[in-house]
Amino acid sequence: QRRALSKKMGNLSTYIYTALSVDTQDANANQWMPILQKLRADLEQALTPLDIFLLRASELFITTLFAGPAMTDTAFLINHRRQLKDQLLGVSEEQLITALATSGLHAWGNLYSEIAGTLKTTIQGEEMGLAKAANLLSHPQSDTRKAAWHGIRASWETQQTAVATGLNAINGWRLEETEKRANTRRLHYLDESCHTSRIARDTLEALMETTYQQREIGQRALNAMAKAMGQTQAHPWDTMAPAPAAGDEESISFEDAIALIASAFNNLTPDMGDFAIMMAEKGWIDGAPTPNRATGAYCSGFAEPREPRIFMTYEGTMTNVLTLAHELGHAWHNWVMRDLPRLQCRYPMTLAETASIFGETLVREALMAKATTPAQQLEIAWQDAQSASTFLLNIPARYEFEKRLVEARKIGAVRPAQLCDMMNSSWQLWFEDSLSKYDDLFWASKLHFSISSLGFYNYPYLFGYLFSLGIYAQQPVYGSDFNQRYTALLRDTGTMTAEDLVQRNLQKDLRQPQLWKDSLSIVEKSVSQFEQLVSETVG
Repeated sequence: QRRALSKKMGNLSTYIYTALSVDTQDANANQWMPILQKLRADLEQALTPLDIFLLRASELFITTLFAGPAMTDTAFLINHRRQLKDQLLGVSEEQLITALATSGLHAWGNLYSEIAGTLKTTIQGEEMGLAKAANLLSHPQSDTRKAAWHGIRASWETQQTAVATGLNAINGWRLEETEKRANTRRLHYLDESCHTSRIARDTLEALMETTYQQREIGQRALNAMAKAMGQTQAHPWDTMAPAPAAGDEESISFEDAIALIASAFNNLTPDMGDFAIMMAEKGWIDGAPTPNRATGAYCSGFAEPREPRIFMTYEGTMTNVLTLAHELGHAWHNWVMRDLPRLQCRYPMTLAETASIFGETLVREALMAKATTPAQQLEIAWQDAQSASTFLLNIPARYEFEKRLVEARKIGAVRPAQLCDMMNSSWQLWFEDSLSKYDDLFWASKLHFSISSLGFYNYPYLFGYLFSLGIYAQQPVYGSDFNQRYTALLRDTGTMTAEDLVQRNLQKDLRQPQLWKDSLSIVEKSVSQFEQLVSETVG
């Protein structure tokens, strides 16, 4: 009954959330979202006694319990959660935290989503929502990109107090809850995040330190992009710009984008290409712009039947094509696991980004293979350069900001001016002088910081980027067996830590810098190729 009810609530949650993404002003969805959150909290409270019993039970009892077939699908999740059993409170206290979070913690996340969906900005005389405005950051004309950047910033400037209040509430809640749970051991906020991400703290530190030592790879990519645009420095509104050669080309239709992605996916396996076409034909991709559309893109899915869904705002840019490939990678990950028990499909963000970035890489490689002139090659290599600057600079800067935010919140509430200073300092640490100026209001405009259910939403993207490149580089090693190994790896993501997964499938140690260095060397080669193409085409 628990599992049946969980499936029904999962389906309802997906439906309501996607409805709100398409129209943040959907009255029915807005009414039902808090009701659903309350129902979920009620179910969690009802199951709290059982959960605490399982988490606190003796090792002998747990071993015996999981020896039978009825509970095997829950074994990994329970054992992983048992690592933090010393953080448990009493049943009534756990139920109280769950109940209060619905109208407390998660209300702030709901508020941010509603603000982001209804906020308007005026760009070059046209009023529009933020989702459409964000797509203009990929416009070929610098003046339009600049206007979009300033327009988005101006809109969020009016909401600084509201967003800052939400960030203080969300992070204050997490810190207070952590403190209350520290009866025998006080967890660091990064330890909590790593446990959720199913990685060791040593792995996170190896990832971030190795990337920081080679941040100049991302800076070189950004500097070469600026040179190609005829500038001495990149501006913040240039980071998502298309290649200069792409300025006169027509937008890419959705149908052409699907065909392009499917062809690239076929290079791994025809099944993956057919899957991309099926997603489009069945209408499982919602990309058409709508007036009150939410910003961002994501892959979700229904519990029964096991079907993925993609949300994004598609307007024909190459960035949109790669975003679509990214989300189709997520969907493919879910699809190859659809026969497994649902509890064995709960993989963490660190491993979730593996398939999505792999999908992007397949598309970029296919495009590069078709390019015949330096100008065409530059346009494709541009995407690699953008990825390098995004993943090696922007994502780590977000991680740095969030660390500073949490540390500051320990002392007291953080004001908007402080948040702006922390944001600028975080940009400076990673970008240095590769940008002409910094977006000091990024803390307000970026949804990830205001997600109430999960902190440190950003570093998993860097993990997934470098991890995925490392896997991609294994294709020549395994030849025709690669897809089978890759699929097996994806199917293992719900039942292993990242370290065990990599050790089992690649015989590598994530806690050591070498795997990350190997992946960064792949990025460095692509950036060097990009710099050479810029020199050949621009001079």
